[in-house]
Amino acid sequence: MIFIINIVAIFASFSLNHMNAIYWGAVLPILYAIVVAPHALIGRPDIPRTAIRRTLDGKWNNAEDLASYIIKYWMAFAYPVTSWKKQRNSVILYLTSFFLGTVYFFEELFVAGTVMFTAGYALYHMSLRVDRPRSVYANQELREDTECEFARREWELAAMSIIAFSDLYPDDKPSKDSSNQVLEDADVKLLLAKHRYDNGASWL
Repeated sequence: MIFIINIVAIFASFSLNHMNAIYWGAVLPILYAIVVAPHALIGRPDIPRTAIRRTLDGKWNNAEDLASYIIKYWMAFAYPVTSWKKQRNSVILYLTSFFLGTVYFFEELFVAGTVMFTAGYALYHMSLRVDRPRSVYANQELREDTECEFARREWELAAMSIIAFSDLYPDDKPSKDSSNQVLEDADVKLLLAKHRYDNGASWL
């Protein structure tokens, strides 16, 4: 839907003979950058950090690391069904923003161009964050990377955090379904044996 609306708005911007038509394509990216992007970028959880840590402390021996990762990418964990759509939308709209920003600068509309580049910058960073845990978990190269400790470490955190988030909301079906899918992973089972008390991990 966002894609279609965006195409129509851009087409109208360059085809209609109206004084303000050139700005119509900018409306959707700017609205998305103002309304949606901050939730992905700020990482503000719906429950206090202390409550998150307290809940995870009883189940994980790396609760602090998991809590930090979950809070950083809260929007991705909170909306597992739609996070990939938000990522797709943010990619479409940041490309649109940079395109329109370039057009505005060529038209010597410098304020409008600056606004669009700013919106594009925010949307670009949103695209990197809004579905990152699942994107990282699904990345086979990160899973198998034994040379880069940071890459493998993030893969492990992403996998465990998907499960840990369902500990915070045990009655939330989308989160539980997402967790159950990861629980079937043989590599993840090894991580659980090391870090989750229910699976035999020791207290550190």
